[in-house]
Amino acid sequence: MFKTSQLAHLTSVCLASLMAAPLAAQSLPAEGAGQRELAAADDSADIVVTANRRSQALTDVGLAMSVLDSSQLDNRQVSSVSDLAALVPGLSIGDSGYATPIYSLRGVGVNEPAVGAGSSVTVYVDEVPLTLPIFTRGASFDLERIEVVKGPQGTLYGQNATGGAINYIASKPTDNFEARIKGSYGRFNAASLEGFISGPLSDTLSGRIAARGERADGWQKSITRDDSQGKVRKFAGRAMLEWQPGDDFRALLNFNGWKDRSDTQAPQLIRIVPNNPAVAPFPFVSSAPLAAGSPRTADWDRDTDFDQNAWFYQGSLRMEYDIADGVTLTSLTAYSKFRNRSVHEADGIGYSAALGRDIIDGRYDLASDANSFTQEVRLSASFSIINFVIGANYQRDNVNDVQFGHFDDFSIISNFFGVDINSTRNLNNQRIRGYGVFGNLEAELTDYLTISGGLRINNETRSFKGCSADSGDGNAAAGYNGFTNFLRGNLGLPPLSGSQIIGPGECISSNSDLIPAFRVDRLEQSNVPWNVNVNFKPFDRSLIYARVSRGFKAGNYPSLSAGNNAVFTPVSQEKLLAYELGFRSNAIDGLSVEGAIFRYEYTDKQQRGRKDTGFPFGLVATQVNIPESRIQGAELSATLRPVTGLTLSGSAVYVDTEIKRYTGFSIEGPLVDMKGLPLNFSPKWSVNLDANYSVPITSSLNLFGGAGLAYRSKTTSQLAASSLYDIDAYTLINAQLGVEDIDGRWRLWAYGNNITNEYYWTNVVKFADTVTRFTGMPATYGVSFAYNFK
Repeated sequence: MFKTSQLAHLTSVCLASLMAAPLAAQSLPAEGAGQRELAAADDSADIVVTANRRSQALTDVGLAMSVLDSSQLDNRQVSSVSDLAALVPGLSIGDSGYATPIYSLRGVGVNEPAVGAGSSVTVYVDEVPLTLPIFTRGASFDLERIEVVKGPQGTLYGQNATGGAINYIASKPTDNFEARIKGSYGRFNAASLEGFISGPLSDTLSGRIAARGERADGWQKSITRDDSQGKVRKFAGRAMLEWQPGDDFRALLNFNGWKDRSDTQAPQLIRIVPNNPAVAPFPFVSSAPLAAGSPRTADWDRDTDFDQNAWFYQGSLRMEYDIADGVTLTSLTAYSKFRNRSVHEADGIGYSAALGRDIIDGRYDLASDANSFTQEVRLSASFSIINFVIGANYQRDNVNDVQFGHFDDFSIISNFFGVDINSTRNLNNQRIRGYGVFGNLEAELTDYLTISGGLRINNETRSFKGCSADSGDGNAAAGYNGFTNFLRGNLGLPPLSGSQIIGPGECISSNSDLIPAFRVDRLEQSNVPWNVNVNFKPFDRSLIYARVSRGFKAGNYPSLSAGNNAVFTPVSQEKLLAYELGFRSNAIDGLSVEGAIFRYEYTDKQQRGRKDTGFPFGLVATQVNIPESRIQGAELSATLRPVTGLTLSGSAVYVDTEIKRYTGFSIEGPLVDMKGLPLNFSPKWSVNLDANYSVPITSSLNLFGGAGLAYRSKTTSQLAASSLYDIDAYTLINAQLGVEDIDGRWRLWAYGNNITNEYYWTNVVKFADTVTRFTGMPATYGVSFAYNFK
């Protein structure tokens, strides 16, 4: 357990590092002007970020954050959101099994696959929110940088992110003509091509068009036949127009989108665990071969097309008007639309004729549609020692999510009132309307001391219509007519009649009167997130900050299989009170160091848990609220440039989580007092190490290379679960080596990701009578070439 003494020790280390910086700087030998300029160009004082909704040097920002520039993203072949987890310590991104990525930052996150459920870590592109996690899948291309801000960010950002925020900063139109093309080819016949064209269209108008395409063969291998899965077919594009008719007005129109026709990932079957032990699984289930042991092995239903048809587009307009010197009015308007039709293997079993069975068993077909409209207007001003931002925002989301479950041969629905139910649907429709007003004030009291504070007043309304329903074949309808009449008879009620009788495709879950129907509900929520910061600059290019903040995450409605509509009760909003003390310094040329200690106190944390839905489904996975929990830890990172061309960097995050009060069902069945147990998806240690070197080898060529290591310690995917649900510790090593034109015109390099072929996984889930894992990618390698036109 992370003791107070350990926190004190880490605090001492952090402060000692800061105090040592100016002393060491006095003893450094003199260096040439060229060396100083190179070092300064890489120092964090020269990194400009917009985490506070205005441009600031990183060393002036009193927040814990990670910044990844375009060269880092390029060298590490970042092409998807999941790639970020290996680059940002404390960030975990898992596969929910239902196309929705699961974000967790410093242990703050929720494993909820429903499309309409928001994330505890919110994602933006140029401050425009991607309001649902599933929108974020195609944002990682043609980027200037990525900013990952840690801790509650609900004050200046429209969504109440309790864990933090990820802001993708897209490359903008340029004043001069620029173009680039980049191609890659690697293992599994993976090929990608991307590029951009940017430049002026007139004296006042400039534009930029960027696109990326990917394809690859399947990387997963069936353990029962000669078959593969995991092919990649992706395309993403972005078009921008920037108009500046005068010095006081700017407008940026951005239209972007992506399309994904890739296979969904098949999970690995690792154990057979019957949901209903009284009815043993059919022999075809219990005899299914296990797939664990290799990152590539898995199994899935034969003769089934597991590709997806998912697309997303967004249009946004940013307008800025300088009302007076230091006073700017900004408007951000955006509309997003998403559609997905995908098929997902759920149990990891691939039936075959050799087993005497050739059917569809554990599988989910998803049909999701969503659209979102957001509008923000804010006024920012800078007057001598005062900076402030005031504004308002509006958000409207519409989400329709249908989960079509196939589950032949499973114990839970065998001979249900004379019917073998082999499929049902979960229907979830949510309409979300929210608005807020916010403000932030910063006062520079002296050259050394700055204080700031902000708050936001939020209001949100969610309208819900949902139920569990027959799939259309009438089997579940027949079984539930018998089941409901059985319950009604025990209560002295007459059998269902007329329109009450369940027909094919209709709701099978019942209301409080034991009449099958939709649950129609409304959830109104309000909250006031706030923050207070104190920034102290004891030396030049050094900062010590203290921050207290309050964050919220809105409640939402679950998607699940149930016979009783009462289980569709939404989780309430979670509340987090965060304390943080940190520092950031690059007082020594060529050395940047930063660190922080933090403590989060949680109330009603939203968590993936288990809820008893009654007969026949029993315990099902859904969201629950944990009344009290806490997270505490520390992080430290440093970047050293000892000689020209060499950059060494390292970072470590320690996170200790604990449930303070909660009694609930574990995924393995029993009711458990979980006091003292850790939260899931929260590895205690996250460590990143990187080394990069570039050196001239001729008058016109540079040789460059580098390697990176990412370590994540063991964590668990489920609350109060046995080691079966552990996510074991893993270490990933990436490397690259290449040559480039000394003027930066072109570069050619070889790359390798997970070069040791580490077998690791990011999630463990239970479906019906099976437990499965979602593995990370095996070793991949290839070559890339990029050419810049200027």
